[in-house]
Amino acid sequence: MTLLPFEHLYTSHVASVHRFCLSQVGDAAAAEDITHDTFIRAFAAYQRVRPAEDVARTWLISIARNLSTDHHRRHGRWRRLIERQRRVVTEQRGVESLAEERSQLHAVAAAMVGMRPRERELIGLRVAADLSYREVGELMGMSEPAAKVATHRALGRLRERLGRASVHDIREIVQ
Repeated sequence: MTLLPFEHLYTSHVASVHRFCLSQVGDAAAAEDITHDTFIRAFAAYQRVRPAEDVARTWLISIARNLSTDHHRRHGRWRRLIERQRRVVTEQRGVESLAEERSQLHAVAAAMVGMRPRERELIGLRVAADLSYREVGELMGMSEPAAKVATHRALGRLRERLGRASVHDIREIVQ
Protein backbone atom coordinates (compact mmCIF):
# COMPACT_ATOMS: atom_id res chain seq x y z
CA MET A 1 0.00 0.00 0.00
CA THR A 2 1.39 3.37 -0.97
CA LEU A 3 1.21 6.08 1.59
CA LEU A 4 -0.35 9.28 0.33
CA PRO A 5 1.68 12.44 0.80
CA PHE A 6 0.96 14.10 4.15
CA GLU A 7 -0.01 17.28 2.32
CA HIS A 8 -2.96 15.39 0.80
CA LEU A 9 -4.05 14.23 4.25
CA TYR A 10 -3.84 17.80 5.53
CA THR A 11 -5.76 19.46 2.68
CA SER A 12 -8.43 16.75 2.70
CA HIS A 13 -9.18 16.86 6.41
CA VAL A 14 -8.09 20.16 7.96
CA ALA A 15 -11.57 21.72 7.68
CA SER A 16 -13.39 18.87 9.43
CA VAL A 17 -10.70 18.63 12.13
CA HIS A 18 -10.97 22.38 12.75
CA ARG A 19 -14.79 22.27 12.90
CA PHE A 20 -14.60 19.42 15.40
CA CYS A 21 -12.07 21.30 17.54
CA LEU A 22 -14.22 24.42 17.45
CA SER A 23 -17.29 22.43 18.46
CA GLN A 24 -15.42 21.00 21.43
CA VAL A 25 -13.59 24.04 22.81
CA GLY A 26 -15.85 26.86 21.63
CA ASP A 27 -12.98 29.28 21.17
CA ALA A 28 -11.71 30.06 17.67
CA ALA A 29 -8.11 30.72 18.71
CA ALA A 30 -7.93 27.57 20.86
CA ALA A 31 -9.51 25.51 18.07
CA GLU A 32 -6.87 26.78 15.64
CA ASP A 33 -4.12 25.84 18.11
CA ILE A 34 -5.56 22.37 18.68
CA THR A 35 -5.99 21.84 14.94
CA HIS A 36 -2.36 22.87 14.45
CA ASP A 37 -1.20 20.54 17.23
CA THR A 38 -3.28 17.71 15.77
CA PHE A 39 -1.45 17.91 12.47
CA ILE A 40 1.94 18.29 14.17
CA ARG A 41 1.32 15.06 16.09
CA ALA A 42 -0.09 13.36 13.01
CA PHE A 43 2.94 14.36 10.96
CA ALA A 44 5.29 12.97 13.62
CA ALA A 45 3.44 9.62 13.64
CA TYR A 46 2.47 9.42 9.96
CA GLN A 47 5.26 7.14 8.75
CA ARG A 48 4.90 4.85 11.77
CA VAL A 49 1.07 4.63 11.78
CA ARG A 50 0.60 4.70 8.00
CA PRO A 51 -3.20 5.18 8.16
CA ALA A 52 -5.23 3.93 5.23
CA GLU A 53 -7.04 6.65 3.34
CA ASP A 54 -10.47 5.42 4.48
CA VAL A 55 -9.57 5.75 8.19
CA ALA A 56 -7.28 8.78 8.08
CA ARG A 57 -9.98 11.28 9.07
CA THR A 58 -11.04 9.15 12.05
CA TRP A 59 -7.39 8.88 13.10
CA LEU A 60 -6.98 12.67 12.91
CA ILE A 61 -10.23 13.31 14.81
CA SER A 62 -9.12 10.91 17.55
CA ILE A 63 -5.92 12.95 17.95
CA ALA A 64 -7.97 16.17 18.02
CA ARG A 65 -10.36 14.62 20.53
CA ASN A 66 -7.51 13.79 22.90
CA LEU A 67 -6.03 17.26 22.53
CA SER A 68 -9.46 18.84 23.16
CA THR A 69 -9.82 16.78 26.33
CA ASP A 70 -6.37 17.92 27.44
CA HIS A 71 -7.38 21.53 26.72
CA HIS A 72 -10.43 21.18 28.98
CA ARG A 73 -8.35 19.68 31.74
CA ARG A 74 -6.00 22.66 31.55
CA HIS A 75 -8.71 25.30 31.25
CA GLY A 76 -11.40 24.08 33.63
CA ARG A 77 -15.08 24.43 32.74
CA TRP A 78 -16.34 24.33 29.19
CA ARG A 79 -16.48 27.79 27.78
CA ARG A 80 -18.93 28.69 25.11
CA LEU A 81 -19.28 25.72 22.77
CA ILE A 82 -19.42 27.49 19.49
CA GLU A 83 -18.18 30.96 18.68
CA ARG A 84 -18.43 32.44 15.32
CA GLN A 85 -15.97 30.56 13.14
CA ARG A 86 -13.52 32.77 11.28
CA ARG A 87 -13.79 32.32 7.58
CA VAL A 88 -13.00 34.22 4.48
CA VAL A 89 -16.09 35.90 3.14
CA THR A 90 -16.03 35.86 -0.62
CA GLU A 91 -19.26 37.68 -1.14
CA GLN A 92 -20.65 40.81 0.40
CA ARG A 93 -23.11 39.93 3.11
CA GLY A 94 -25.61 42.19 4.72
CA VAL A 95 -25.61 43.16 8.37
CA GLU A 96 -28.92 41.37 8.85
CA SER A 97 -27.62 38.00 7.64
CA LEU A 98 -24.48 38.32 9.80
CA ALA A 99 -26.61 39.23 12.82
CA GLU A 100 -28.95 36.28 12.18
CA GLU A 101 -26.01 33.86 11.83
CA ARG A 102 -24.45 35.17 15.03
CA SER A 103 -27.78 34.84 16.83
CA GLN A 104 -28.12 31.23 15.66
CA LEU A 105 -24.57 30.40 16.79
CA HIS A 106 -25.27 31.90 20.21
CA ALA A 107 -28.49 29.90 20.46
CA VAL A 108 -26.71 26.62 19.64
CA ALA A 109 -23.85 27.46 22.04
CA ALA A 110 -26.29 28.31 24.84
CA ALA A 111 -28.34 25.17 24.20
CA MET A 112 -25.27 22.93 24.31
CA VAL A 113 -23.78 24.41 27.48
CA GLY A 114 -26.24 22.55 29.69
CA MET A 115 -25.88 19.24 27.88
CA ARG A 116 -23.81 16.34 29.14
CA PRO A 117 -20.21 16.15 27.87
CA ARG A 118 -20.95 12.87 26.05
CA GLU A 119 -23.87 14.46 24.19
CA ARG A 120 -21.73 17.47 23.23
CA GLU A 121 -19.02 15.15 21.99
CA LEU A 122 -21.43 13.03 19.94
CA ILE A 123 -22.87 16.16 18.31
CA GLY A 124 -19.38 17.53 17.71
CA LEU A 125 -18.20 14.32 16.06
CA ARG A 126 -21.29 13.86 13.89
CA VAL A 127 -22.20 17.45 12.98
CA ALA A 128 -19.08 19.59 13.30
CA ALA A 129 -16.53 16.95 12.23
CA ASP A 130 -19.02 15.36 9.80
CA LEU A 131 -18.03 11.81 10.76
CA SER A 132 -20.12 8.80 9.83
CA TYR A 133 -21.87 6.85 12.57
CA ARG A 134 -19.29 4.10 12.10
CA GLU A 135 -16.49 6.58 12.72
CA VAL A 136 -18.30 8.12 15.70
CA GLY A 137 -18.75 4.63 17.13
CA GLU A 138 -15.07 3.81 16.70
CA LEU A 139 -14.01 6.97 18.50
CA MET A 140 -16.55 6.61 21.29
CA GLY A 141 -15.96 2.88 21.80
CA MET A 142 -19.42 1.75 20.74
CA SER A 143 -21.04 -0.04 17.84
CA GLU A 144 -22.29 1.86 14.81
CA PRO A 145 -25.97 1.30 15.71
CA ALA A 146 -25.34 2.43 19.31
CA ALA A 147 -23.54 5.54 18.02
CA LYS A 148 -26.47 6.30 15.72
CA VAL A 149 -29.03 5.96 18.51
CA ALA A 150 -26.96 7.97 21.02
CA THR A 151 -26.29 10.71 18.47
CA HIS A 152 -29.94 10.93 17.44
CA ARG A 153 -30.92 11.22 21.11
CA ALA A 154 -28.32 13.95 21.70
CA LEU A 155 -29.47 15.84 18.60
CA GLY A 156 -33.09 15.42 19.71
CA ARG A 157 -32.23 16.90 23.08
CA LEU A 158 -30.45 19.79 21.35
CA ARG A 159 -33.48 20.33 19.09
CA GLU A 160 -35.74 20.43 22.15
CA ARG A 161 -33.45 22.97 23.78
CA LEU A 162 -33.42 25.06 20.61
CA GLY A 163 -37.15 24.69 20.12
CA ARG A 164 -36.82 24.33 16.37
CA ALA A 165 -33.82 23.62 14.07
CA SER A 166 -33.35 20.37 12.22
CA VAL A 167 -30.00 18.53 12.05
CA HIS A 168 -29.46 20.15 8.65
CA ASP A 169 -30.09 23.58 10.18
CA ILE A 170 -27.62 22.85 12.99
CA ARG A 171 -24.98 21.66 10.51
CA GLU A 172 -25.48 24.84 8.47
CA ILE A 173 -25.04 26.97 11.58
CA VAL A 174 -21.76 25.38 12.69
CA GLN A 175 -20.10 25.28 9.28
